Amino acid sequence: MKTVMMDAFYAMGHEARTTNAREMSGQGVIGKMWSTGVPGASAIVAVYSEYASDKDGEYSYLLGVKVGESEKAPRDLVRRKVEEGKYMQLSARENKAGAVIGLWQQVWALESEGKIQRAYKTDFEMYSETGVDLYVGVKS
Repeated sequence: MKTVMMDAFYAMGHEARTTNAREMSGQGVIGKMWSTGVPGASAIVAVYSEYASDKDGEYSYLLGVKVGESEKAPRDLVRRKVEEGKYMQLSARENKAGAVIGLWQQVWALESEGKIQRAYKTDFEMYSETGVDLYVGVKS
């Protein structure tokens, strides 16, 4: 785990509103989005944004790819800006759902222990052949 400064970037893909409780109940959208795949994507990004409140509130989840600033989204996709700022980076060297859930559980534990203060603007996961990196926006 380390803290990094990230520049803003854009991602484009399919997006839906959900909550952590909905996802953990088996009635969520994230698993369904992954099952349909990301067409033509080798470096997948998942963006969490538009938080209603905190980890217990609604948020938007976008599954897609990183795109250029001027790239326009086709009608059936959403284009989302990932905010620049300070992020806590956690990594897993496998691309399995359990590994990502484990990273999020670490974040929630650190937050509940008061060891981090999340910004709740944008968070994201970057997937590659070698694993996944989770970036959680934190207050400066």
